[in-house]
Amino acid sequence: MAPPPSPPHAAALPAWAAENALFRRHRRLRPLLLPAASLRAFAPLLSHCIVSGLARNPFVASRLLVASSRLSLRFSLLLLSHLPASSLSPFSFNSLIRASPPRLALQLFDQMRHRGVTTDRYTLPFLIHACSSGDRPLCESLHGQSLRLGYSSVLFTQTALMNAYFACRFEVAARRVFDEMQAKDVVAWTGMVSGYVDSGMFLRGVEVFQEMRSCEEAVRPNVATVVSVASACAGLGSLEYAKGLHAYVEKVGLEGELIVKNSLIDMYGKCGSIELARGLFGLMPQKDLHSWTAMISGLASHGHGKEAVALFFSMKEAGVLPDSTTFVVVLSACSHAGLVDEGISIFNSMENEYKVTPDIKHYGCMVDLFSRAGLIARGYQFIESMPFEPNLAILGALLSACSINNELDIGELVIKRIESVRSDKGGAGVLLSNIYANQNLWHEVDSLRRKIRDDTICRKPPGQSGFNTSTLNVASLIIGQQSVWGPDDVSESLFAPARPTHMPLTKEIKGGMSAAERRRILLFTGK
Repeated sequence: MAPPPSPPHAAALPAWAAENALFRRHRRLRPLLLPAASLRAFAPLLSHCIVSGLARNPFVASRLLVASSRLSLRFSLLLLSHLPASSLSPFSFNSLIRASPPRLALQLFDQMRHRGVTTDRYTLPFLIHACSSGDRPLCESLHGQSLRLGYSSVLFTQTALMNAYFACRFEVAARRVFDEMQAKDVVAWTGMVSGYVDSGMFLRGVEVFQEMRSCEEAVRPNVATVVSVASACAGLGSLEYAKGLHAYVEKVGLEGELIVKNSLIDMYGKCGSIELARGLFGLMPQKDLHSWTAMISGLASHGHGKEAVALFFSMKEAGVLPDSTTFVVVLSACSHAGLVDEGISIFNSMENEYKVTPDIKHYGCMVDLFSRAGLIARGYQFIESMPFEPNLAILGALLSACSINNELDIGELVIKRIESVRSDKGGAGVLLSNIYANQNLWHEVDSLRRKIRDDTICRKPPGQSGFNTSTLNVASLIIGQQSVWGPDDVSESLFAPARPTHMPLTKEIKGGMSAAERRRILLFTGK
């Protein structure tokens, strides 16, 4: 008979705990090394620490707070309020701040100062991260705190501030904090690239990567850096940039990483080279769910719907279970390829076979599938059977199909559904009037157009274009408005010499090329 398993406290201690005198002397503290199953299981240990006086030890108190915060943050705060100030340390508060929502994190920071516990270099980064919810005034206030407490030049704090400013969509401030860093590590560089990518500023992200490669300090990019740059190249849709990144990845030896290969497949699919994506996918010795999903998505976006669906079934045969994102991708492929029966079968298999609950994206793909196939009535029935209200994208797809197929009755029903979603439906009204016109119902056309003109039906928001003037102000040209800009003003603004940037990417190439051309050439060619 096998011997019974050893209790947790009898297991071998970690190296740091084996050298700790407290754990060697007080064996009943050893359960603190393992997460407690529940508050009930945690209570005996807590009682022992309080009765024995061990809870007055700052190290023990911090471990108790960390352990209790994993079970119940509310209970952990109650415990904090009953511990003497002498037993509290920066680590105790840092752990709770890290696990708290923004408002509570700020209250803990305030309590930390009132109870005389000094901050350390980790306090503000944890606080800034907890409060990175897009509140710009709060972010600026925390920036001021870092200056007041003397942590503004600490790299951890600067990196947290940079990420917080990106979360606030305040890219200029994020760049300013980045430029103030005296020594940037790979985490800071990667955060800057991914921040620009998340803000949709893809070219800026690629340029920061080039800065990283040409900086004096040798900073080697990691997997996260490459994935962020691949997303930037995909956002730009530039095959030239994509090939350059792939060559660099091979040069630094990161191509063998699975997550890097997945990002390269996705990048090539979005940059217009499905053949390169297919080649990479075929050479992969190991594929995970993201590999299959990226390849299916690339095939679908390039019009290879049947191949995408076939690859989906090959994935199932390989024993890889699809997730919600995979189903969105393959249903979209069915929609664009007109594979109605396959789409219905795959949608029905979501819950029946894979226990994946369809959400509004999956229902939207199915409505789009029926609309493209001209099955308008079935599409409307599908909307009626949805367990939640359809959004404007779903209703708009069906209404557009009604306009194409002259389905007046269903088009009027869709308009009523759109009215219940929002009042701004000027574009929908135009589509319905087109259906009336195709049916030669000119009285209804005239009546509906009058309502649109008289604002009885709200107009669609006018289209507008924005561009930077020579004075760095953003000017807007709005459809339907008399422009205060003359042709000469527009020409002067559009064709004014470009302002120099802060990135010296083109020092070594001179001649007849423009700055933009030189920057493109140097982007992935090294220093």
